[in-house]
Amino acid sequence: MTTDRTGAVLPGVSIALTNKGSGQERRQLTDPSGNYVFASLPNGDYLLRAESAGFKVQIRQGITLQVGQHLNLDLTLEVGEVAQEVTITDEAAPLMRTSNAEISEVITNQRLAELPLNGRQLVQLALLSDNVYLTPVGTRGAALGQTGRQVVIAGQRVGHNLYTLDGVSVTDQYLNNLVVSPSIDAIQEFKIQKSIYSAEFGGKASANVNAVTKSGTNQRHGTLFEFLRNDVFDTRNYFDPPDKPKPPLRLNQFGGSLGGPIAANKLFFFTNYEGSRERRALTRTFSLPSSKVRGGDFSGLPAIYDPLSTDPATGRRMPFDGNTIPRERFNPVALALLAKAPLPTSPGEVQNFLASASSTNDSNQFTSRVDYTISPRDTVFARVTGANMLTFQPYGNSNLNETLVPGFGYRIVTRSRNAAISHTHLFASNLTNEFRAGFLRVTGGQESENRGVDFGPMSGAQGVTRDSSKMGYPAINLADAYSSMGDPGTLTLRRDNSFDFFDNLSWTIGAHSLKFGGYIYRLRFNPMSSPNARGAFNFSPRFTSSAPGLADGNAFADFLLGYPSSAQVGIGRGETDARTLWTHFYAQDDWRASSSLMLNLGVRYEINSPMVETGNRFSNPELNRFVIASDDGGRIHPDAATLLPLLPVAYVTSKDAGYDRSLQKPNYNRIAPRFGLAGSPFRSARFIVRCGYGVFYNQAGYGINESLGLSLPF
Repeated sequence: MTTDRTGAVLPGVSIALTNKGSGQERRQLTDPSGNYVFASLPNGDYLLRAESAGFKVQIRQGITLQVGQHLNLDLTLEVGEVAQEVTITDEAAPLMRTSNAEISEVITNQRLAELPLNGRQLVQLALLSDNVYLTPVGTRGAALGQTGRQVVIAGQRVGHNLYTLDGVSVTDQYLNNLVVSPSIDAIQEFKIQKSIYSAEFGGKASANVNAVTKSGTNQRHGTLFEFLRNDVFDTRNYFDPPDKPKPPLRLNQFGGSLGGPIAANKLFFFTNYEGSRERRALTRTFSLPSSKVRGGDFSGLPAIYDPLSTDPATGRRMPFDGNTIPRERFNPVALALLAKAPLPTSPGEVQNFLASASSTNDSNQFTSRVDYTISPRDTVFARVTGANMLTFQPYGNSNLNETLVPGFGYRIVTRSRNAAISHTHLFASNLTNEFRAGFLRVTGGQESENRGVDFGPMSGAQGVTRDSSKMGYPAINLADAYSSMGDPGTLTLRRDNSFDFFDNLSWTIGAHSLKFGGYIYRLRFNPMSSPNARGAFNFSPRFTSSAPGLADGNAFADFLLGYPSSAQVGIGRGETDARTLWTHFYAQDDWRASSSLMLNLGVRYEINSPMVETGNRFSNPELNRFVIASDDGGRIHPDAATLLPLLPVAYVTSKDAGYDRSLQKPNYNRIAPRFGLAGSPFRSARFIVRCGYGVFYNQAGYGINESLGLSLPF
């Protein structure tokens, strides 16, 4: 609001706002109530100039607009000649926000640039804000996340956060993780909206985390950096072999950025690259069968019994002669697995293998952005960000408490590409439209280091996968007698594409700042998760026990003989080609009811269409039947023909059941009202009241799989 020294409002005051970095300027006149609003401004440093006949020109410097910030700046003009100027500089921002009731915090560029940050992952700085904590480990999402530990906010689940970059989604909908984490050098700042935020934002029930990339300015600027860690600076691990060199550690993070003008005050560029190379040796101990027991010699160990022989007098099994299993009784599947498993490095049967295998963690990422002022009424920007990340874990993932024997590790690969484009148009000084569009592509996941090994023909194992993308060794569990061997039972991949579109219209009428808009999100969802496609076998001391029903045998002897206590195999492709569409609308009114009271009123309406599978590969078990997705003619996917005879209950198509092929009912009642107020009842900047109420809907996770698992007890 613009007033004179007596508090009278001043209409018709000419206000000019200039971005100090790019030189871009906007102008408008205050309305009859003395109000002025500049909508849809990019964040940055600004200079404001106010002119009116009969008053001194007022120049305000030191204005910094943060991402998503609504800044109230009241002007009081002094009577005088227009040729006279009053300059106000270095005005500190108020410590407490009065423009809205939302609970949020901005992590500024100063923090990004100056705080030490091990790993240079921007979300780590969210911990500077209150009520923000790191996610718990032990989840599949945590195991596959390569952009650092995610955060939980105010007790919500980590999958309830929505991550955006320059206002477009960078959230992996399969794992609900941040999947694009640009270099710290490419980020201007980011904002965490925790609760009671505007109806403009939605799609998830917890926090919105929006980062904004840097843009070029009229001054050319750049950076170069490298961070180094090396084992020469480290002490020896207690478990490292004392007669060998320290396990190596090599970590290099390097990169640079460059930004500047292409055409002064009109066209700007910014580009950034960051790479990381890590080689870290990890020391682990395992229990592996010795050469002696691998040869079937269990002498010196408790007796083992032949499951194919029985003493007719006692009904008990007969022991093996010399407590040794004859070579001709060895199962070929067991021999094929043992050929891959390493031999112990020390005597004994327990903790007899010491390994210092090296893990790798490499990444390359880039960001390029162009900003263009077409005219005083039109500005656009376009940005492209890409990242390739590769991690090799020789012992599996500690987040999943995996301790895989060396030789059965896996790689985690993530390739992501994100693009954003935005156009802002000023119809009038009080009417602005902003359009944004984004694209996100995410591919990769877990890949066994034995991918492509066709274990079935080489061992004689029946029923395991012949798909080259899923091939490998089966998972073997030996009832804690020895460390588990084989590839992980479940490896997850995905290839997802999403598009999002936003349109926001800002309209200022007196003390009301109105905003209307819509959001469209289209997801093509292609995960591949085939549990136990390579097979999974559990061995217990059951079949080499002295009698059926006892467990006094040896689990490894059962393994050599090929008698699992249970076995599982995944049947089916375990792949999905699915689609979903979100359509959201909102209206928001930020009403400055008085100089000391702001009311935030809004409503959001969300339609999230149920996901459908293009080939009708969805199914849903009910109390006494299976419902299988079908088209309008009742046709199901042809791959189901081989699986239907295995179902223990009857099945019915979605057409006959009266269901949509998504097997879900759409919800058209997702209306989310928002209300908030902020103000100072005593007109004091030291005492602010903020409160609000809102409804926030969450989208269910899309982490699903369509494999059919069979458990076969022996």
